[in-house]
Amino acid sequence: MKRFIICIIGIFLIFIENSMTNYINIFGASFNLLLPCLVMISLYLEDSEAGLIGAFLGLIKDITVGGIFGLNALILAVICYLISHYRRNLYRDDIGMVIGLVAGVSMIDSFVSAIAAYFVYYMDGILIVMLRRLIVIPILNSIIGLVIYKLFNSSIRKLEE
Repeated sequence: MKRFIICIIGIFLIFIENSMTNYINIFGASFNLLLPCLVMISLYLEDSEAGLIGAFLGLIKDITVGGIFGLNALILAVICYLISHYRRNLYRDDIGMVIGLVAGVSMIDSFVSAIAAYFVYYMDGILIVMLRRLIVIPILNSIIGLVIYKLFNSSIRKLEE
């Protein structure tokens, strides 16, 4: 039941991202709601559960957003699986660790997406794109992650039960 609820919440977050937050432009970038939530949720789920949820929500995001089909599914599945796999080595109750994890994962997600877009679409100005994706987006996602952590920490902790 909890996996179903997580998927519904994820679909709702994708809907919010596509309809509202993608139009908020902060230094040429917008923040991601799904990634910080998946990072925090993966700290409390089993490896295969987290990977499947990440792949499913990434596939939904790929279908609704467009772009390179399957890239978000692959990135989110790997990120969720790895975080869940190493969750015993991570201190889940430390807000600094969680926000740092969100920032690091955002950098990896942004870097892989930028490199893939560069090779698929042959864009110019890769340096500016990389700076924006490696600095602005992780900072924005960390701020959103902090807000999500403060608001929903007790609900996220119940996933372990």
